[in-house]
Amino acid sequence: MGQAIRQTSIFVLSLLVLFIAQEVRSQAHTVSATQVQQAVLSSPNASALLQSFSGAVGNLAMFESGGQLSVYNGTCCYGVLQMNNQNIASIRPKVTPEQFRTWSLQLQVDAWSTIMSEALRTYPARTLAALGTFDGRPVTPSMVLACVQLGIGNCMTMIRSGSCNGFADINGTTICSMADRIDGTTTPTNSGTNTGTGTGTPAPVSTNLTSSTVINNCITDGYGHCLSISAAMEQGFLNGSGHSMADLRDLIQSLTVAITLLVCAWLGIGLWREFTTGRIATADLIMGGRSVIMIAAMIFVVLTVV
Repeated sequence: MGQAIRQTSIFVLSLLVLFIAQEVRSQAHTVSATQVQQAVLSSPNASALLQSFSGAVGNLAMFESGGQLSVYNGTCCYGVLQMNNQNIASIRPKVTPEQFRTWSLQLQVDAWSTIMSEALRTYPARTLAALGTFDGRPVTPSMVLACVQLGIGNCMTMIRSGSCNGFADINGTTICSMADRIDGTTTPTNSGTNTGTGTGTPAPVSTNLTSSTVINNCITDGYGHCLSISAAMEQGFLNGSGHSMADLRDLIQSLTVAITLLVCAWLGIGLWREFTTGRIATADLIMGGRSVIMIAAMIFVVLTVV
């Protein structure tokens, strides 16, 4: 029985080692906003305009993927900047989405930069950038990026109307409010203190700008509203299974706790049987009991962390 307990302890410790190794590998595939920014600056496929938004690209990566290179949102998009299937299919030579997820940060950014640089050259994006101000507010990088994100046709509708409210999606999101969301602000930056250069480059903004770059691959719900990657995965899982991921997690944890208690009870009964039949000494009983308690404690610690 003592041998069985030792084997069980080794098995549980092995699981913990595998769990820790998996966490280490996950961290190795996670990058920071600064690293993404540097990758854009180093990309031969990034236009000068996109490179000027490199800091914003870093912020976007944190929003889209949390900086995870191998992430998949469960529906359409892959990688640190969440490229969709259509965009990945345009990469030459061709790669599969699964292959794309294994690429380095620089390779993913190079592919993404090719598509986004072209998006920024479209007529509506250039027209909006050249205005300098629009509807009483500076035309910031964020506004130009939101123009591409919500659709260049819709952006042109807004420009022709002369108002931020000239276009809104089904959720009431306008290009201007999307720009504020990219900036991380809750109110428009419409101080009018900066009229811009009017040269085609988005004017600098007088507030603390943390604009995200073109988010043509933004994860959206069924109405075109941007979602974070965690919210998108939650929604996709709920739609597919009829249960939330939180419910599934609670179920798995409950089953794990039940199985752990059953295994510990079985080990405890076995120890007591060995002791009452005289096969093990009191010291062995105490040591075995401690091992059982340690196994249960380690499993419960893992459950609280995961």
